[in-house]
Amino acid sequence: MFRPINGAVRRRRVSRREFLQRGGALVAGLGAGGLIVGGGSTIVSTRVQAQSSDDAKWKQFSGSKLVFMSENTPPSFAIRDNLKAFYDLTGIEVEILTDDLPVVQQKVGIDLRGGSADFQLNYVQDKPIGAPFAEFYADMSKFIGDDSLPQDKDGYGAEAWFDNFLDACGYYYTRDRLVALPYDAAVACTFYRQDLFEKMTKDFEADYGYRLEFTKETTWKQVNDIAKFFKMMHEKDNSIPYGYAQHQGSFAWTTQLDIQRMLFAHGRWTDFNVDDKLGSRTPGKTNWGDAQSVLIMEKFKEQADNSHPDNLANGTLQLNTVYQAGQIAMQVQYHEFAASVEDPKTSAAADGKTAYAPCPRGEPSWIVNGGEAVNGTNCGIGGIGINANASEDLQKAAWIFASWAVSTNNQFSVLKGLGGTPTRKTVLEIPEVGAARERPTAMPNALTFDAVYDYGILDPNFVLGPKIPKANEYHQILASELQRCLSGQTSPEEACQAIRTQLDELNEA
Repeated sequence: MFRPINGAVRRRRVSRREFLQRGGALVAGLGAGGLIVGGGSTIVSTRVQAQSSDDAKWKQFSGSKLVFMSENTPPSFAIRDNLKAFYDLTGIEVEILTDDLPVVQQKVGIDLRGGSADFQLNYVQDKPIGAPFAEFYADMSKFIGDDSLPQDKDGYGAEAWFDNFLDACGYYYTRDRLVALPYDAAVACTFYRQDLFEKMTKDFEADYGYRLEFTKETTWKQVNDIAKFFKMMHEKDNSIPYGYAQHQGSFAWTTQLDIQRMLFAHGRWTDFNVDDKLGSRTPGKTNWGDAQSVLIMEKFKEQADNSHPDNLANGTLQLNTVYQAGQIAMQVQYHEFAASVEDPKTSAAADGKTAYAPCPRGEPSWIVNGGEAVNGTNCGIGGIGINANASEDLQKAAWIFASWAVSTNNQFSVLKGLGGTPTRKTVLEIPEVGAARERPTAMPNALTFDAVYDYGILDPNFVLGPKIPKANEYHQILASELQRCLSGQTSPEEACQAIRTQLDELNEA
């Protein structure tokens, strides 16, 4: 946490009871315009007008303090290290608290629903946090174009961000209210060991009749072929890695995302017949249990049977560790992990061994619903939102930080420093970033940009998945039934029917 220099005072947290017992004397102690508010935040304001200087607009809440609760992602770590720059610009102190996403979801949920504002700024991950809590966030559209507040020259409309990003984390159920600004992104793409593919292609061709390679035309059927081939080779020579592994660990959301992208690739299948970008408060009956879902569940089970033996234990981080350790030749992973994969100090897959491609394409012979084969690509788009329980001045101060945090310069610094994943299109226009998309590179995540920003997130490939009020319960149902199926406790058809029954009951409750 940054502590202001030059003698600036960091005010201690005061309980509501203590405040009332002291009869409001604390207000006088702060001087004109000062008030201690819940969660250790402080607001001090100076009136500005539209005609005021830019410097005055940035500094109108100088002496205030904000608290930002965030998932432990690269932007929050990088910005926390650079808070002095924000303090020098605004005079506002910001405390950034980070934790694992499930913990963040629980803490901000208690704060929001309890009517508190301990965390004026929240990390709004699209489905786990945004979908259930959307109504508790301030409408950011009221700050956009407000001449009394600093505004980003690159704007805040849909065209300022990568395709679908503003819809993904900013709007929920309607476009009447803007809940969050895109802050960071984790978009799925394929990581594969190009060196091993080239080395083993002759053996693979002898068995399967086509080259061992990965392109945007590679299908999920071919992924299953590759997984089966590497497993067979590993059983002959254990120095050869397994071919594949899934996200089947304890984090239910990424388990759900794993099957979702495979389902969507085949006919653009979705769980519910609703607007996939906005979601719905009343999604209705699910499509689980239909012929398409049962067939893909069968193929998903086949894939699991040929995956790394720790498949049922590998969550997102564990799966990437397995890949870095050289134990699998391919993974569908989130593009923010390229930075760690390309680190030769910790990764056996570094030094040009890994190549990046879009998510696998649907296999036409596996499509029974009459739809098209696409490269089903899903994601988690983390936004930064403002707690609507906070006072109006606190919300304005929080807006100043949120706007600064998602600026082009900040996103470029994060990409260059910790390997962040930008959400603003303007970052890719920086010549240094353009050059980093090719090896050798000082920004490893940029190696994924062709697969992700230029292809995967574009329609018709992009799938967001159910933005519904009970998104977290939905994730848990899917993860539980998937694990039961993959461990042989239920058949694919039984799993799909169980998911259908539970989801329909969930959404009727």
